[in-house]
Amino acid sequence: MELVSISPTYKLMQRIAYFFSKIYSSKLNPIYYLGAITIFLLIIDVISGIYLFIFYNVDPKHAYDSVEAISSSFLGNLMRGLHRYSSDGLILFAILHMLHMIFTDRFRMFRWVAWVSGVGTLLIFIIIGLSGYLLVWDERAQLTGLLTAKFFSVIPVFGHALMSAFLGTDLQNLGGLFRILLFGHIAVTILLVFTLWIHVMRISRPRLFPPKYLMILLTAYLTVIAVVFPAKSDPPADLGKIPFGMSIDWFYLMGFPFFKVFSLPVNWAIFIGFFGLLTVFPWLIKGRRNPPAEVLEDKCEGCQQCFIDCPYEAIYMKRTGKDKEKAFVIANKCAGCGICIGSCNYFANRIDTVPYEKILEEVSQSSPEILVFRCPFSAKVEEGKDLKVITLPCIGAVNTLFMKDFLKYAKGVLLVSCDGPDCYFREGVQWTEERYLRERRPKLLKSLEGERIWILETPYAKDISRELTSLREFLKEKKTGRDVRILSANKTNHILASLILFIPFLSFYPLTTHRMDFYPKDKAIAVLTFKYRSSPVRKAETVYSKLKHMQAIQNIAVERSPIEVSFIVNGKEILKKKYNPRGLRKDSSIYVYEEFMLKPGTYSFKLEVRELAGPKRKHTYKLAKKLKPSTSLAITYDESKGFFTLGGK
Repeated sequence: MELVSISPTYKLMQRIAYFFSKIYSSKLNPIYYLGAITIFLLIIDVISGIYLFIFYNVDPKHAYDSVEAISSSFLGNLMRGLHRYSSDGLILFAILHMLHMIFTDRFRMFRWVAWVSGVGTLLIFIIIGLSGYLLVWDERAQLTGLLTAKFFSVIPVFGHALMSAFLGTDLQNLGGLFRILLFGHIAVTILLVFTLWIHVMRISRPRLFPPKYLMILLTAYLTVIAVVFPAKSDPPADLGKIPFGMSIDWFYLMGFPFFKVFSLPVNWAIFIGFFGLLTVFPWLIKGRRNPPAEVLEDKCEGCQQCFIDCPYEAIYMKRTGKDKEKAFVIANKCAGCGICIGSCNYFANRIDTVPYEKILEEVSQSSPEILVFRCPFSAKVEEGKDLKVITLPCIGAVNTLFMKDFLKYAKGVLLVSCDGPDCYFREGVQWTEERYLRERRPKLLKSLEGERIWILETPYAKDISRELTSLREFLKEKKTGRDVRILSANKTNHILASLILFIPFLSFYPLTTHRMDFYPKDKAIAVLTFKYRSSPVRKAETVYSKLKHMQAIQNIAVERSPIEVSFIVNGKEILKKKYNPRGLRKDSSIYVYEEFMLKPGTYSFKLEVRELAGPKRKHTYKLAKKLKPSTSLAITYDESKGFFTLGGK
């Protein structure tokens, strides 16, 4: 039966990964631990974030000063740097992990749950990063908040309310928003535990942490970067003016440059289209999977070894009598790897892609010098006169009990596997090596000459003619022994390994401090930003509760008047728009936020606000102002003061 074959992108990724295996060794290759590295950086991010939270003041009046106070001490500065750069690192490695899954075809079919939950986790990472930047409350926070609020203003429930929080005088509204942001920052971080659980729930023994060697390197890199390039704030936010530019973090704010090019609806289309495409990606590309395994119930002795070894929790144990249980396969979760075939002492598991009797018959007829078992993702071996090649779905399907029969007809056996931790079915290589080293059931029989069996970890891209020659020469010497020989890239070049992994960390500082303007610096901006509570149109005239302490002292407005806003610049009306009160009953305040780009110069402004119902009150505000380049003039409102201006200097 034809097996799932290796794709061109997989071959490319194997070439890249094997290059790193020669430097790091296959056991320490960072490409094989991209997801685990992401989780490790998340842990550093959480620990440093808890430290910052202890000293942070959520009041927007003091938020910036509290952040600067934290940065004034060595430990605080270090923790802030660790928090910043570990956040950037987890985005980088999460994206690399996602690309690795795509290139190696590990996102479809039985893996779709991990993929979809991974997309959700990436989105949560970005949300956490955005909320974290807002809490610093510098110019980057203010402009990020303003642009984000514009993005959400397309949704009616938000409207102009969020934008007005980032420019104007309503500190109470901003303070409430800050508390929501801080709570959300913590709550969504906790939510990550749930999404990560979903991400790995179909995986047995998920690889949650990279090897200690990599963890030490990563921690050292983050510490060095945090000390040499400390995380810095932009100038403090000013509610009286719009920042024209900010330092942009390309890991979290990569979508913001689109605001300079496209309209808000187009940006929404890009956002929904991108994450929507990622979510449904596993179903857009057709694929074929290996047939599922099955358990022969009459042969199963309930030893649980296949249940323990299954990498995808596709086998469960079911009680079939008193003190008896049998293994059963969940077909839609089964990857068709055949690892359960290699796990069974009783030949109770079967799969069409591992026909043991047929293979034994072919081997007995050919009596090759070397019998080669390989998986489709390992080095390609050409069959010859003295070489019999059998391709199985995974090298983990070669049961040690098979060797007693195979070694009767072949002088030696070569098991060619994937490159260690890069096993397509996760644990096939590990279980194979442990079984043949007699460390895991079913163990290689003690009576067999283990030296006649070699295990070679190598990717599809590698030529193994040298290893085959070595095995032939070894067999001619007719040496005997008990130990199976394992050949893999197991040497680490510590100097190169340290330098290469440090390169992406060097990019963190320039990619988080790059300055970008979002408004043309040769222009000025006039802004209308205010909250207006219009007159009631209807009031409640009945008591809502019989409980005295819940009765209203005065009548409550149940509907307020809409307003019409006219804005006239140098005698020309550039805005005439109706605004309705917020709320389902239209009984809440009205929020207005409008921006107007102007050339530098002297202008006369006239603002008219008319209520369209009820008493039909009218407000008129006039002023003349000279606007310089890169300045903003904000016209705002306070019930006690009326209309007045901010900025414009």
